[in-house]
Amino acid sequence: MDDQEIQNSRTRRIAIWIVAALVIAPVAWWYWQKPKPVTAAPVAAAATMPAAVATPAGPPAGIRYPLDAAAQQGTAPAAALEVTDPDAAVAGGLSALFGEQELAAWLIPDKLVRRLVATTDNLSRNTRTEQLRPLRPPPGPLAVQRVVVDAVVGTERITLSGQNAARYDMAVSLLAKTDMRQAATLYRKLYPLLQRAYEDLGYPDRYFNDRVIDSIDNLLATPEPVQPLLLEQSKVLFTYADADMESRSAGQKLLLRMGVGHTRTIKQKLREFRGQISSKE
Repeated sequence: MDDQEIQNSRTRRIAIWIVAALVIAPVAWWYWQKPKPVTAAPVAAAATMPAAVATPAGPPAGIRYPLDAAAQQGTAPAAALEVTDPDAAVAGGLSALFGEQELAAWLIPDKLVRRLVATTDNLSRNTRTEQLRPLRPPPGPLAVQRVVVDAVVGTERITLSGQNAARYDMAVSLLAKTDMRQAATLYRKLYPLLQRAYEDLGYPDRYFNDRVIDSIDNLLATPEPVQPLLLEQSKVLFTYADADMESRSAGQKLLLRMGVGHTRTIKQKLREFRGQISSKE
């Protein structure tokens, strides 16, 4: 495997997160390259979601964005633990939202709930997330444009090609047609499982919906450059030549790779979803 292929692999894997985790949080957006289909759990599995608990007087101290009465406990209701297969329940819910056949080819069902929660948790950090991805990589290699600056020493000017955005056309088109109210309804049904997985990840005293909102806000702050992004390539990896761009979060870097047009579409859908899951505006 040559340098560019290795870099492309890393770049694709980081990309796979954003939006899937947030559609559980906003859903399995990207339906990337077709691997062997993976059978998702039947839609009926979503019916095993725990029922809402009694409405407390108010959200527990420290919770900034209480989801609703059913999720204001700060920890997952005990009923959530009764689900025999949380991963199958989540896959069934996503299949109901997007279509079982469409989703089955892209979803990584193994440890699905943990993957979704961990990806969401890491979106606003400048960290590698490929091992945590809940979806398979997008098609094709990272598209770059190379211009020889000095043929004698082999110096090149490398920029992110505008054609790279085409790799995300299918995913963004799907997201653009998604009803965020329905996505939020699914998210609420799945929330007890997500909260418990978040606690198991090492945050026993934290509220997952707060983390989802923080990750969305980080994505909404992604810049929209008007000039092609200048890249540098070491022996293996592509990095942004601009230090500010290189220091940005994994989620923001993903949106930068997707192009300004796609970024604006995604931001609009994220705003809609945020409004559905946040009572604090």
